[in-house]
Amino acid sequence: MNNKILFNKPYLSKIDKKYINQVFENGKFTDGIFQKKCEYLIKKKIKSKFVALTQNCSSALEIAILLLNLKKDDEVIMPSYTFTSTANAVLLSGAKPVFADINLEDANLDPNSVKKKINKKTKAIILVHYGGNSCDMDEFIKIKKKYNIIIIEDAAHGFLGKFKNKYLGTIGDFGAFSFHETKNFVGGQCGALSVNNASFLNKVNIVLDKGTDRAIINNKKKYYSWKGIGSEYRSAELPSALLFSQLVKNQEIQSQRAKLWNFYFKNFSKINSNVFTIFSKNKRNKSAYHVFSIIFRNFIVREKFIKYMKKKGIFCYFHYFPLHMSSFGKKFQKTKMTNTEKIYNGLVRLPLYPGLKTSEQKRVIIESKKFFKLK
Repeated sequence: MNNKILFNKPYLSKIDKKYINQVFENGKFTDGIFQKKCEYLIKKKIKSKFVALTQNCSSALEIAILLLNLKKDDEVIMPSYTFTSTANAVLLSGAKPVFADINLEDANLDPNSVKKKINKKTKAIILVHYGGNSCDMDEFIKIKKKYNIIIIEDAAHGFLGKFKNKYLGTIGDFGAFSFHETKNFVGGQCGALSVNNASFLNKVNIVLDKGTDRAIINNKKKYYSWKGIGSEYRSAELPSALLFSQLVKNQEIQSQRAKLWNFYFKNFSKINSNVFTIFSKNKRNKSAYHVFSIIFRNFIVREKFIKYMKKKGIFCYFHYFPLHMSSFGKKFQKTKMTNTEKIYNGLVRLPLYPGLKTSEQKRVIIESKKFFKLK
């Protein structure tokens, strides 16, 4: 068998170890210089009002929800086609997740489906920029203004992606990013929160600092005290150092991902087949190039493709099991979502990471074509 083509590999180099070693040399493992450096770089790069480095994207979502002070009967609309963290952040606050359908063009939340779910209990919408491609932010900002609803951007896939000239995660009231080892930029377990609504800036550090005013005490006050609800959300120094090494080479990482993504798009666009489709390319917005997907006509063909490619030493995977279809999700909403279920049944993610060789990518395409002919 040919050498295996893995689905994902973190993009690591000697410089990554250099900064991690500095943490040991400094002897400071929390609230250190790399945490601050990452926050500064991210804030400057994406032009955010406030950025905090968090333990993960889940933490960032939980902080955003905590700041809304939701009550038991409040509702937050979100896609069903997302990771469990999106819904769990809402449930931990005591509020209720409400699932809406997605578009077939990009697997992002459908504004028309969202409008049908809005009522007096609706307090927020969580948008998920699937695969690093932007939701239709023009439409969602209109919804926000009309109904006075908070917008949280779950940009776990979307760091450095853009909607028009604005970075994802900076357009709504909050943005949440992931730097998990499977994402474009790796911090191990690491994430970030962007606060774009100035009315929340005074409260965010209290939540980040376990409910204390530690980060905002002035020179006259020599102690900090308990001011509200919070937790241990800030990133530790070791993952911060790893992430910093990734951020300083962000152009190198993203240019490689863009090249790989566009190579797939160019080649799969040329294939005339009724077996699969691919998402359309949005030329108005800049992708973060996190995922390249092909969508099969049904679940059976999808599973056959994944099995076929694995036999050829190429590892491909489906993505989320829709939340509304899960045993736990059915407790909150029993409904059918045509587009979400169609995407789930057909979607397969192809290998995409810096370090993937052109010869390997060509092999993925050649084996895919062979499978299409069999079908």
